[in-house]
Amino acid sequence: MEGVRHIHPLDALKALEKGEAVMIDVREINEVTLGSVPLDRVLNHPMSVILDRLPYIIKDQNIIVACPGGVRSSRVANLLMQHGYQRVASLDGGLKTWKAMGFPYETKLPGECVCNSGIKTNTTILRTKEVNNNAGKVDYKNLKMI
Repeated sequence: MEGVRHIHPLDALKALEKGEAVMIDVREINEVTLGSVPLDRVLNHPMSVILDRLPYIIKDQNIIVACPGGVRSSRVANLLMQHGYQRVASLDGGLKTWKAMGFPYETKLPGECVCNSGIKTNTTILRTKEVNNNAGKVDYKNLKMI
């Protein structure tokens, strides 16, 4: 997308580790429950509700927008820039490239269910509680300001 800056995953990781940036994962909740970046400065603001989340995203910070392949993140980066966010970049290659480079990423274990089928592992119980407790409520964990 024209006008959208991109950041190489290695540069993104360094910025996150140094506390110089925040990553906004724009995947939907059902995607995030299957795997996520386990770093403190990574927040989930799904693309479907990003406009509602703008008041919770500080403009005066470096923002790295991430999605699976870089398409949604480029669109959201463009949207953020249109709303006055000046220090925004889309993660080059998305989370697929991030994972391929061996950077921090947690996935659910094989055979682990994140649905409500009755067969639960400890991780499933935690994720199910998070989803059920947040149904129709504000996701305060992801609304923190950095």
